[in-house]
Amino acid sequence: MKRGVLIGLALLLLAGCARSVELELPLTIPPIPDPTDPPPLPTSEPSTSSLIICLGKEPASLYRYGADYLYGDTAREAEAVLQAIYDGPLDVRQYEYRPVILEKLPDLADGDARYEAVSVGEGELYLNPHTLRPEILDIGDPYLPAGCQSEDCVLTYAGGTVSMDRLVVDFRLRSDVRWSDGEPLTVEDSLFSFELDRHVDTPTLKTQVNRTATYEVVDAQTIRWTGIPGYKDSEYFSNFWSPLPKHLLDKLSAEELLNAEGTNLAPIGWGPFVLQEWRPGQYITLERNPDYFRADEGLPGFDVLQFRFLQGGTQGSIEQLLTSECDILDETAIADALGGAVLDPGALAELASLDAAGKIEVAWTPGAEMERLDFGLAPILPAGIPDLFADSRTRAAVAACINRERIISRTLFGLSEVPNSYLPPAHPAAFGALEAISFSPADGMALLEEAGWSQEDANPGAPRIALGVEGVSNGTKLSFSYLTTPDEFHRAVAARLEEDLAVCGIELTTEFLSQADLFQPWPDGPAFGRSFQTVGWAWPGWVSPLCEMFASREIPSDEKPFGVNAAGFSLAEYDRACSTLLLGRSDSQEYSDAVRVTQELFRESLPSIPLYMRPRVLAHRLSVCGIELDPISFSAFWNIESLETCP
Repeated sequence: MKRGVLIGLALLLLAGCARSVELELPLTIPPIPDPTDPPPLPTSEPSTSSLIICLGKEPASLYRYGADYLYGDTAREAEAVLQAIYDGPLDVRQYEYRPVILEKLPDLADGDARYEAVSVGEGELYLNPHTLRPEILDIGDPYLPAGCQSEDCVLTYAGGTVSMDRLVVDFRLRSDVRWSDGEPLTVEDSLFSFELDRHVDTPTLKTQVNRTATYEVVDAQTIRWTGIPGYKDSEYFSNFWSPLPKHLLDKLSAEELLNAEGTNLAPIGWGPFVLQEWRPGQYITLERNPDYFRADEGLPGFDVLQFRFLQGGTQGSIEQLLTSECDILDETAIADALGGAVLDPGALAELASLDAAGKIEVAWTPGAEMERLDFGLAPILPAGIPDLFADSRTRAAVAACINRERIISRTLFGLSEVPNSYLPPAHPAAFGALEAISFSPADGMALLEEAGWSQEDANPGAPRIALGVEGVSNGTKLSFSYLTTPDEFHRAVAARLEEDLAVCGIELTTEFLSQADLFQPWPDGPAFGRSFQTVGWAWPGWVSPLCEMFASREIPSDEKPFGVNAAGFSLAEYDRACSTLLLGRSDSQEYSDAVRVTQELFRESLPSIPLYMRPRVLAHRLSVCGIELDPISFSAFWNIESLETCP
């Protein structure tokens, strides 16, 4: 998942395999051919196969440790290119990690991952179970004693040494992987990457670095990660730092690497392709890597790969696919200009039509990003604006009145699926026996009546009014605002929501705010500042269930300014189950039970309505085979080495 190289060294490598552009005069005069000799047999050069992938924008940088990649708006485009330069070191598919340049994933069951009880004393680094942050142990601090897997057994430190668990994980590198300059790829390269990541001049978040006690070479193929005491990482098998070419980069400082042209524009890797040319504003061209460790399998499927940068919007992108100027339109080439990763609904409609006509093929999968309608359950509202959603029956009624299947069929052309918990339906931990949130306006209206929301007989088209709703003044209208972003896709979804809810006597008024305004951190923005009634936004799914999105410890406040539970949902039973996911061993039955319980409580309480999974969509010519979109892979081209011309 990482990095680049110096431009000077990269140019030397490129020069070694570039064709000469000068006329080379022969050193000797060739002999005059004998007219009696038979004519020479005709010769032909092997044909060169090529693939053109069109991106929405030009990447700002290919350096995974640089600010442009980490925090810029072209990370998806950059990652598409980097999938061709690197392969792995791990793939994430179907919410599971897969080894690429490792012999296997470490596993607690196999012994190459293990828990060790260690003694920890005052002044030592550990993971505080209340804040979930690395801290220095001091008198009065909470800690997880060895064997403890939840908040229920947390103790208070009173001095001396105490026993805590820590994780130790061994990663074993394949022996047949080489850099594209022919040098062996070693565990020293992974250690070099870790040291760079932890450096103060490297602008990474340091989240995993700060939870790492040591990262050290064990032998020529093995490197060992050891976590700080108290840190029970459910994704311990991913704590391998993607290698960087130490033999090329170790003469430069972390600060120099940030600004070097080579790290940003000409990285070398071990993957299926080698970068040959970057023409700014136009394209990046790569060629087959002869040292690719899977070359014996006939991979990659193309000799030349080119990424073109499109400038004409989604309509121009589709035209270039039809005229064969693009073989594949990446996700970024059919995204709404305002919404970033949000699809352009007009482009989606045209692509669906062309696919139905057999002119192109649309590849899609429900993604890992869930579009949600969150209720403000701990709102900080201006005077006069009522808190309408304290009663879970009102929230359940809103959910029953929304036809989510219609949103998917008419706005997403069927390219998604309906979730029923905070986990994506395709997630291995999704609880299949969970009761579905069914579309039933009749049930919704019955729940509203039960909660005290009455429909005026004289004006059945008007919003319902409160008559005995707990905490709401009688006569209050069931009318509330819905905040979301102004891209065309969210506008279309909001229109559907307004239509559906009106049938049940609910008035929804949509307010569109830019992403910058809507998502400002606590206390300034309306979302994380908890000054909304409802908000529509997308949240990612990941390998580990992200239960903390609805844990009370994550409610944004002065003490937790970057909390993610903007809805303000708070339920002690949910918090206990979520703490087991955050603090417990992922191989335990308690952990599995907690995953189920958090989903059941979410479904029962409905602090949020999961609307749909944002689809991942790309389009390609009929001649391209091998595309396998995955819900969670950062790039659509995780298997770019396997793409080929259809037989």
